[in-house]
Amino acid sequence: MKKVLAAAVAIMLVFGLAGTACAEDKMGYVDLRRAFYEYEQTKQFEESLNELTEQRQEKRTQMINRITKLRDEAEMLKGEAQSKKQAEIDRKLAELQTYDRETRQELLNKKNEMFRNVIDDIQKVVNEIGTKGGYTYILDSRNIMFADEQFDLTDQVIKQLNQ
Repeated sequence: MKKVLAAAVAIMLVFGLAGTACAEDKMGYVDLRRAFYEYEQTKQFEESLNELTEQRQEKRTQMINRITKLRDEAEMLKGEAQSKKQAEIDRKLAELQTYDRETRQELLNKKNEMFRNVIDDIQKVVNEIGTKGGYTYILDSRNIMFADEQFDLTDQVIKQLNQ
């Protein structure tokens, strides 16, 4: 009986101390999506990506216009000349497909690089705030069902990112 009582007391002490430790933990959260989009670097990256997209679209339009012109020319021809023109059209279409595929991949790579850079910057700031502020946990708000706004560190993260 004494062993059972001693075990029960030990369990109560462990849970009591764990509850006390948890009560002393300093926690915060960050709205990662908001920090991402309000970060000035994100806006610059997006602008750069949009410019690149426009440039690639202009070149694509030129390629399509060239193919259209070749098709118009081919319609006026007969026999061997038409066959040669069609072969040229086929080559240009293959070039267009390759260009489209490479452009999609390039834009995807740039977007992924931008995303990684911004997330790395946010993580560095959150780590700094956590370390300097004595936080035990800083969570992403997407995984929190409810939290008091006093624990929201998003504005602080955005301010530090944009300095």
